[in-house]
Amino acid sequence: MSEERSIRVRRAKVDKRANFTTDIQPMAFEPAFNYFMSAKIGEGIRLRTKQDYSNTWRYFTDWIKEENLGVKYVHEITTEICRNYIHYLTVEAPRFKGHRFIQNDQGVGLSAATINMRIRSLKVAFNFWYKESFVRMNPMDNIKCQKVDEDKIESFSDEQVEALLGACDQRTYVGFRDYVFQWLLLDSAMRINEALSIRPEDIDMKTRTIALDARFNKNRRARIIPLTTHTIKLLTELIDENKVHFPQASKVFLSCYGAEVTDTQMNKRLKYYGDITGVGKEIRSTAHTWRHTAARNYILNGGDPYTLMRLLGHSSIHMTRRYVQMTEDDVRIKHEEFSPVKKFRTKLR
Repeated sequence: MSEERSIRVRRAKVDKRANFTTDIQPMAFEPAFNYFMSAKIGEGIRLRTKQDYSNTWRYFTDWIKEENLGVKYVHEITTEICRNYIHYLTVEAPRFKGHRFIQNDQGVGLSAATINMRIRSLKVAFNFWYKESFVRMNPMDNIKCQKVDEDKIESFSDEQVEALLGACDQRTYVGFRDYVFQWLLLDSAMRINEALSIRPEDIDMKTRTIALDARFNKNRRARIIPLTTHTIKLLTELIDENKVHFPQASKVFLSCYGAEVTDTQMNKRLKYYGDITGVGKEIRSTAHTWRHTAARNYILNGGDPYTLMRLLGHSSIHMTRRYVQMTEDDVRIKHEEFSPVKKFRTKLR
């Protein structure tokens, strides 16, 4: 009887798993986060993104301390801990906790949009630490963002626009400035920080355009904003008045003392006009509502969505579609004007 020959046995396939044998560098919360932020600042993140990362990490680590989890190093944070934190944000976290101007009796459970922002921030941080060998695996890998209902974003009616513009006392510097600002938002559909960043040299009076610097735009892309003749006339009048009272100022929109106006200050002014006109009881009186109003009216007046996408500074038509929320009256009027049956009605008669 011949000897049994040996054969080579194929190794069983195993799922890819985290490398638990590789040594990691233990990093406490604070130095790990400082290292992460140093790297992200080096990548050129915006100030708003930096603040979001900082706030998210502070909220997360404060919760860990409150729960007495005994976790001190980032590699000790598990998926279970992260899931418990998301659950806490969803059903237990007090709304507006620690806010300077809002009382803490606003209920519990944060919005899905807020929770998703924190999930994304934690994913970025842990992914960075995983690549830097501070953690053996990313505990946020299998945690998904929450589903968000697509809210209807309202815009001002024609009557509300007239009321808000009419409420500005143009006999005063601040009143005239606010009038020009609201008119500019309606004509250009710019974001509030874009409008407040405008300098006199950014405005081309001959071509009636504003050159927006990429560093002030949300998507870091420079773009040209066309304006109507009347808007250019209003801006020119405001700039001339600034030269008389504040010759050293570099921006177009200034406070009554010649200082640059922040987005918070200007939104407070817009809210003021909403309050005194009663418009604020029906809809939020903010710069963002003016932006949506400009987008809606642009389409209603015959503009096409792709040109509007360029004006708004969007990278996709999907986002532009969210800005154009038509009312039932808008749909009814347009249907009456463009219904396909109109061209057949006469022929059939």
